[in-house]
Amino acid sequence: MKKRAPAPAPAPPAAANGNEAYRKQLLEKRTEIMSALGIKFDTLARMGRVNEEDQAQITHDEFISLRLNSLDYGQLRLVNEAIDRLDLGDYGTCLRCEEPIPPKRLHALPWARYCVPCQELAGKEMIADPPESAGPMSSLRE
Repeated sequence: MKKRAPAPAPAPPAAANGNEAYRKQLLEKRTEIMSALGIKFDTLARMGRVNEEDQAQITHDEFISLRLNSLDYGQLRLVNEAIDRLDLGDYGTCLRCEEPIPPKRLHALPWARYCVPCQELAGKEMIADPPESAGPMSSLRE
């Protein structure tokens, strides 16, 4: 009597494989953002004291750098939220309509929170009724 070979283990679902690719993209983006933030901070810290004549330009450069940092921190927040959704199993689902976000959109923008129609609605609502405390993060879009 011949023994049967054990059945092969089932392959992981395609969505799980795709999610690992998104996780890799998100982790790479997080590393990139954090690296850029560190470089900007180091550059400002190394300046030390400067001549009075150069102070206006440096103040302007610091303002620009802080603005870029706030945008980077906003994007870092979106990336971290997407990683959290991956861990919870909610990744790829629109936070507004709860429909799946198309893979093409996730490939282009792995930290997307909304499908395109819902993102457009959110943008229109933001324009029509801006938040009262529109700070430096208010211009950050997905």
